[in-house]
Parts: sequence; structure tokens; C-alpha cells
Amino acid sequence: MTGAWSAVALVALIGLGCAAGDDASEAGGAADRDLAASGAPDGVPSGAKPAPGDVFRALDGGEASFDDLRGSVVIANLWGTWCLPCRDELPELVRLARAYAGRRVVLLGLAVDSGTPEEIRDFLEDYGVEYRNWIIGMDDAVATFGAVGFPTTLVIDPDGWIRKELLGPQTAASLTGEIEALLP
Repeated sequence: MTGAWSAVALVALIGLGCAAGDDASEAGGAADRDLAASGAPDGVPSGAKPAPGDVFRALDGGEASFDDLRGSVVIANLWGTWCLPCRDELPELVRLARAYAGRRVVLLGLAVDSGTPEEIRDFLEDYGVEYRNWIIGMDDAVATFGAVGFPTTLVIDPDGWIRKELLGPQTAASLTGEIEALLP
């Protein structure tokens, strides 16, 4: 009986993406959450929240943080090798990274519970991913970013403010609109 319930759970996860939520927008079936909060300090975009100051492990073994990316629009994508919708989204992100090469735009992957750095590098090579990736555990993805499903994409402005959180697979076209709105 346990095997049957496991199969049902797997089918449900595949059907929903790797998301626990059930919100969906018309654009690609992804939940789209504008960060709306009141009482933001002067000079802070309404509803924005700061990118975390945490230090992450880069695939090359070094350390990295969002502070290192200030001055660029950052598209941070929380994904996993185990997540089928994440895999489907990768070609769109590769296209986006190539389109913005040489501009003040950083595409960043945050590989959630996806194995060793070598395993992640091999996986990314198979998909033609050349943009930077950091490593994060599931507990940290939930605690630090409030991730409720995967993929989750954060749109971060050049001053380090998270402007939007997008749940579910994104397209190069939809993310281009988000980036262009934040470029000077």
C-alpha cells in the first residue's frame, strides 16, 4: 500500500510542478507574487525586501553572496536536478543568459539538494548551462527564501532588493520584461 501512495504523491508533484502551492497565473501557469508590504523605508521600492546577506557555496568551492552582485539586475533561480519542471525551464534560462551576456544582468542558479559540486557541474554541462550556480540545502531554501515549490525565481534590482518572486517555470520572454523594467 505504501508504494501506491508514493506513486500517487509522485504523480501529484509532477502535475503541480515541484510546488506545494496551488496559485497559478495566466503566464505559463506560474504563480506570480509581487512583494506588497507597507511601511518601506525611504528610498526602498514599495513591497521589496532585501536579498539575503548569507554566504553561499559556489560550485568552484569558493564563497559568494548577493552583495557581490550589487549593481546588476539578478535573476536568481532556485532549482533542483530532481525537479522535472526545473529541467524543462533550463533551456529558457540558458537563452536568457546568452541574450544578456555583457550587460549588467546576472543569471544565477541556486541548486537545491542536487548532489555534489561535481554532480551538479556534470548535470549543468548536459543542459548547456554556463551561468553561475551556487549550492543550497532544502532547509536553507525554505528558511532563507521562503520557497514553497520549485522552480522559484527571484527578480532582484541593482540595489539588492527582491522585487518579485515567481513560482513555477518561467520563459525567457517573461523574464525579459522583468529585467528591462529594472535596467537603467
